[in-house]
Amino acid sequence: MEFEASSVLLYLAVFLIAAKAGGALSSKLGQPEVFGELIAGILIGPSVAGAITQGLLGFSLCVDPDAPAGQFMALLGELGIIILMFIAGLSIEVEEFRRSGRPSTIVAASGVAVAFLLGFGAASFFGWTPLEAGFAGGILVATSVGITVRTLMEIRVLHTKVGLTILGAAVIDDVLGIIILSVLSGMAFGSLSFFGIAEILFLMVVFFVVVLVFGFRVVPRLLSYASRFAADEIVLSIAFAIVFLVSAMAEKVRIAAITGAFLVGLITSKSQFADSLREKATTVGYGLLIPLFFVNMGVETNLQALASVGFLAVAFLAIAMFDKIVGCGLGALLSGFSVKDSLRVGVGMMPRAEVALIMASIGLKAAVVGQSLLSMTVMVVLLTSLVTPLLVKLAFKGAEKEA
Repeated sequence: MEFEASSVLLYLAVFLIAAKAGGALSSKLGQPEVFGELIAGILIGPSVAGAITQGLLGFSLCVDPDAPAGQFMALLGELGIIILMFIAGLSIEVEEFRRSGRPSTIVAASGVAVAFLLGFGAASFFGWTPLEAGFAGGILVATSVGITVRTLMEIRVLHTKVGLTILGAAVIDDVLGIIILSVLSGMAFGSLSFFGIAEILFLMVVFFVVVLVFGFRVVPRLLSYASRFAADEIVLSIAFAIVFLVSAMAEKVRIAAITGAFLVGLITSKSQFADSLREKATTVGYGLLIPLFFVNMGVETNLQALASVGFLAVAFLAIAMFDKIVGCGLGALLSGFSVKDSLRVGVGMMPRAEVALIMASIGLKAAVVGQSLLSMTVMVVLLTSLVTPLLVKLAFKGAEKEA
C-alpha cells in the first residue's frame, strides 16, 4: 500500500476535525459522542459529500475509503478499537462479575439468546447463509454500557435495584458479545466443518486459559518491575506492548484481536497502575485513535446499499428496537421483577454501539457480509442511541430514585 504522506496527514486532520465536531454537537444535543462521529463520517464520505459534489460539480469530492490514505485511516482505526477494548477491560474489576448477581446473569443470557435468535432467524428467512445470519444475530447481542450508564445517571436511577441490574447485565452481555464475536470471527477465517469448529473452540479455550492463568500472575509483576527503570512512560509503553502482543496471539488462533486487548485490560485492572493506565490510555485513545474507527465506519457506510436490502433492513431495525425489551424483560420477570420494572430493564438494555460496529467491520473484513449489513448496523447504532434516552425517561417515570 503506497501513499503520500501529505494525503495521510490531510485525511488525519479531516477525520479528527470531523470526529470532534460531530462528537461535540452530538453531546450538546444530549446524545453519545459516537452518534456524532458516525454522522460526521457519513457526511464526509461517498454517501453524502461524494454524492452531492458528483451531482453539482460532475466529480466526487469526499474522503475515499478505497484510496491509500483512506486504507491507512482504517488501519489506525483498528489500533484505536484495540485501545478502546483495553480501556474497557481496565474499567471492569474482576470482582464486578462475581457481584453481578443472579438477576443480571438471567437478564443478560435471556436478552442475548432472544436477540441472536431473532437476528439469525430474520436473516435466514431472507436467504442469507448461516454464517452471514450468524453475524446478523451477533450484531444485536451486546448492549452499549456507556450509553446505558450515562442515561441512568442523568435520571438518577443507576444505583437503584433496577439500575444495578441493568448495569450488571450490560457488563455480562458485553462479555457474551465478545465471546460470540470471537466464535464468529474464528468461523469466518476458518472452516464451518465440525472439526473446524472444534479446532476453533479448542484454540479459544487454550488461549483464554493461558492468557488468564499466566496473565494475572505475570502482567502486574512485569509492570511493577518496569516501573523501576528511568524511562518516560515506560509502564504505559510496556502495557501497550502486551496489549498488541496478546492481540496478535489472538489473531493467530483465529480470535478477534480486540478480545485479547479486552483480556489484557481485565488482567491489568488488578495491578497498582490500573487507574494511571486507564487515564493515559484514554487520553491517547480518545485524543487520536479511537474516533478514527467510528468516523471510518461512517465513511465506509453506503446508504445506497440499504435500498438493495429492502424489507430486511426494516425488519432488522424493528428487531433491534424490541429484541432487548422482550428478551431482557422476560429475564427480569423470571428474576422476580414486576412488569413495570421488567419493562424498564428491557428498555435500558436497548442501545448498541462499539461491539456491534466491531462485529460488522470484522464480517466485512472477512468478506462474509457486504456493505448492506454494515449500513444496517450503523443505522441500528444511530437509531438506538437516539431513542434510548427518551424511552428510558418515559419508562422510568414515577420509578424509585436514588438518594
